[in-house]
Amino acid sequence: MKRLLTVTSLICLLLVGGMSYTVPDTFTDQVDRIFAEWNTTGSPGCALAVVKDGRIVYEHGYGMANLELSVAITPQSVFDIGSVSKQITAMAIVLLVQDGKLLLDDDIRQSLPEIPDYGSKITIRNLLHHTSGLRNYTDLFDLVGIPEADLTTDRDAMDLIVRQRGVNFKAGEEFLYSDTNFFLMSQIVKRVTGQTLRQFAQERIFGPLGMTSTHFHDDHTMIVPRRATGYAPQKGGGFEIDMSDFEQVGDGSVMTTVEDLSKWEQNYEHAVVGGPEAIRQLTTPGTLNNGQSIPFGMGLFIDHYRGLNWHHHGGEWVGYRAALSRFPDQHFATLITCNCVGSMSPMTMAKRVADVYLASEFATAEKAGSPHSGPAVPATTLMQYAGTYWSQEKGGLRKFMVRDGKLVMEAPGITYDMVPVGEGRFEAGEPDSEHKDKYVFRTAGTGSALLQLEAWKGGAPTTYEAVKGPVTEASRLADYAGAFTNDELRATWTFVVQNGKLIRQQWMTEDEELEPAFFDGFIGELSEGQFLIHFNRDRANHVNGFDVSTDLVRPMKFTIVANSPQK
Repeated sequence: MKRLLTVTSLICLLLVGGMSYTVPDTFTDQVDRIFAEWNTTGSPGCALAVVKDGRIVYEHGYGMANLELSVAITPQSVFDIGSVSKQITAMAIVLLVQDGKLLLDDDIRQSLPEIPDYGSKITIRNLLHHTSGLRNYTDLFDLVGIPEADLTTDRDAMDLIVRQRGVNFKAGEEFLYSDTNFFLMSQIVKRVTGQTLRQFAQERIFGPLGMTSTHFHDDHTMIVPRRATGYAPQKGGGFEIDMSDFEQVGDGSVMTTVEDLSKWEQNYEHAVVGGPEAIRQLTTPGTLNNGQSIPFGMGLFIDHYRGLNWHHHGGEWVGYRAALSRFPDQHFATLITCNCVGSMSPMTMAKRVADVYLASEFATAEKAGSPHSGPAVPATTLMQYAGTYWSQEKGGLRKFMVRDGKLVMEAPGITYDMVPVGEGRFEAGEPDSEHKDKYVFRTAGTGSALLQLEAWKGGAPTTYEAVKGPVTEASRLADYAGAFTNDELRATWTFVVQNGKLIRQQWMTEDEELEPAFFDGFIGELSEGQFLIHFNRDRANHVNGFDVSTDLVRPMKFTIVANSPQK
């Protein structure tokens, strides 16, 4: 279904502050081409709403909401928007603060006393800004052996979170995204109000905004009219259903349409819910203990794109993808909901839509800016930095290579061209972001290369050491065979060698072939993203355990089971 608001030659007059906005004829075709790959009767796709000056100026459905029943996507199709939900959870907490029932600097253990005492106070503000240090519970479920498709409840999630004896870092010391933060806020709402987040949001947010097709989905058996099915690409072609029975909310699980989502987006412009102060809080970047700002407000990334202020958040959950992209100074937003994983990137699509509508504004901003390309670095020098680097402290892996005369960094889910800023010094991040990672290459006394990552404009450095190539010989892979356990996860992993490959076996999961990454290091797949294993050795050089980490969980130790063979 397509709707283009037209008034003689597609002119849409939207009066805001005396200004009018005209939609050129060419915009429609340019935007439709962005989604053309998915606009077929044989694939899932997306719903789109473009908002300018308070109104939807273009909306369209591309592809199919349900392949089995041949139902097309429309702007009224309902999708799970994943982590785009977080900003709505943040608003619920801000409303409770306005009600006098919470303070942002309250210790979360006042409402959730079962959360362990990790030695320093974790506040509600830490949850809102992703500075709590709490491990990401959805990754923990994966490590336990419970993938996203399985049924889990609030109790299951709380039991897992409460069992954790450690955190990623001391609260306020770093910014690291974690679904645990926003799930716990759903529990705080329940403890403080006696209502579920679904009930509270309906009464205080969705109802007042007229979002009649929106709810927090906390019951996997609930029938949802006009719901699009989530899909994933199948090997060899075609698609398969990719859905979840998780019942946790707060970190995600809002189901909505792009039309309803436009009503939420317009609350940033004209604050019916929460008032201007709530909007200010949601859109103000947080700070660390050392005073450094972070690129995140409350449920929103606060950044720049092509020289313009840009507020945004993406959503990824099983076969659903979503993007909310706002340019507040231009009163412009792109809202996209999709029902397929794989190569689909709604936020990339949202930026391309903005490129069409805001072309002149971007051109002006970029002309006024002063892009920094950095000093030229000879390719021979860049080649000295190429290689694989690993951080034992954070379990991170960084790969560097030289392409087209540039140093390129690859990490799970990201690829950046490194911008040289001095001798052995580089930055990586979005081109005009204020929050770039800073990298410094140096040589240790032994002559081996080291990489030091300074996070968020001079935060605490993390050392990444250059590592040797991976073990691939079957005879040496036998070193890693055995059973290993972790009490916090209550999980046991078994490793065997089959057909010259290291295979991970775990209860309720299919056997998984691990990818050799570096010496004693291997990579495996999560439902979303990857995990990294580093095997540890005793003084006799026998493997006696391993550390496992993800992007959002710092290394957790597994120890070898007593009756496992020592290799």
